Amino acid sequence: MPAEYSVLAQVYDEIGMADYARQMTPRLIDYAQGVDWLGRRIAVMGCGTGASVEYLSQYSFNVFGIDQSPEMLAVAQQKITDSGVSVRWVQSDVRAALGVTVSVDLVLALNLINDLNNLRDLESVFTNVFTGLDPGKLFMFDLMTVQGLAEEGESGDRLLYNSPTRLTAFVSNDFDYERQTHVADYLIFRKQPDGWVRSEAKRVARAFPMQAIVSLLQRCGFSLNALLNAKMELFDPAKSRASRIIFVAQKPE
Repeated sequence: MPAEYSVLAQVYDEIGMADYARQMTPRLIDYAQGVDWLGRRIAVMGCGTGASVEYLSQYSFNVFGIDQSPEMLAVAQQKITDSGVSVRWVQSDVRAALGVTVSVDLVLALNLINDLNNLRDLESVFTNVFTGLDPGKLFMFDLMTVQGLAEEGESGDRLLYNSPTRLTAFVSNDFDYERQTHVADYLIFRKQPDGWVRSEAKRVARAFPMQAIVSLLQRCGFSLNALLNAKMELFDPAKSRASRIIFVAQKPE
């Protein structure tokens, strides 16, 4: 995966990179239950530092947190300290983990799809999810659109976080219209016992055509139940625009 999460893991929550997953997970669960989804086994693909897992673990779900980065998983595991909570951690490439590891009732993937390199990787993820989902169950994921990635790229240089005694983080944003990619370069200063330590990380987010996503879902066997915007409202790509789209796909009975 293109982002350098070994560096970002230790500051991911503090600089706000987990905020979106933390806000959206309750809304997605509410939506799923509102369309008569029933189930207890939920896989969070690309779980990162565990914002979604942390929310789900408060309820009677059996949760699988799947991520390629051991550093991100280590941070996530530190948050779930209750031995009675049913969480299983899986360090694996999201293109291969689910189908051979678990059988689940719901798959969530937030802030993941734009990290994939190409449509071939995307198809691998969809095939993998289809294998691991039980019939009739849901796959819910989000996608930043070209519009959304371009807006991020045009935001320029920003101070993300500043605690003069502990942590300062900056980000430099750029959008490549030819390659349809948003590049975020992070510059991080963390206070250590022997002084300040500087580190750098890069995240590359790629735009994918919405119609290509829909076609791949159908090729992999899914039906597309709904397209939603970030406000969880029905989205019609022919009539409106959005920075981020949520796909609700279902494995047939």
